[in-house]
Amino acid sequence: MIGHCQTPERGHPDSKQHPSPPFSPLNLASCIARSERVKFKCIVEASFYQKIRSESVRKVRIVIIDDHKIVRRGLRSILEQDESFEVMGEASNGSQGLLLISQLKPDIALIDIRLNSMSGIDLCRSTSKLSPDTKVIILTAYLDGNLIHQALQAGVKGYLLKDAEQMDLINRIHRVLNGELVFDPRVTTSLAKYAIRHPPQENDVLLSGRDVEILRLIAQGMTNAEIADILLLSPATVKDYVRNITNKLGARNRVEAVTKAVRSGLI
Repeated sequence: MIGHCQTPERGHPDSKQHPSPPFSPLNLASCIARSERVKFKCIVEASFYQKIRSESVRKVRIVIIDDHKIVRRGLRSILEQDESFEVMGEASNGSQGLLLISQLKPDIALIDIRLNSMSGIDLCRSTSKLSPDTKVIILTAYLDGNLIHQALQAGVKGYLLKDAEQMDLINRIHRVLNGELVFDPRVTTSLAKYAIRHPPQENDVLLSGRDVEILRLIAQGMTNAEIADILLLSPATVKDYVRNITNKLGARNRVEAVTKAVRSGLI
């Protein structure tokens, strides 16, 4: 019948089949070689991309300056638990610490406030000139309002106590790296007592009760979201308050706002 086409049956002489090549040691060797080439290529590519990823993630460079060797070793051990941290060096006094910071330009300098040859506060002032991108965190056993006040004036980004929990220390370092000013909660109390003993001179800055409340929470190292939760406000409202506060104080950012407020005795 016209238009009718029959498919050749299996085994029919007209059917076209492509039989597998016969097995031979040569064919087997060729398959193995091909497989090994593919495997090697995959390994090389994986290593290459892993190297790119590791090089693109730069570690946080930290130096430790403390006059007690056992404290430096303990801190190094704690910090090295975080894979994003790298302890670049240690120093046992202020002069050595200043040389270390000027040479290494670390991201973070953990400094004790009581040091030989140069105090931690003087070291902080010098660091701001020699390595302005280095963020200084005071880590000390001294909870003294006057020292805290001086440290703030010197430009520290954190004031922590040596009895801090290990994970708290690591988390607070990360917060400083994110631009926050971080205090141990007990520091705010000491600052308040210091402000009472040293009342400010006449001040033209007018802060509302809510402004002062927010400044005190910022001084405790809280984020806008955390402040919003505590005060039952929206994060956007808190952000507006912070912007207005910095404008009133003539500050460039929240850290400087807290520093000026403490220096003026406003909080």
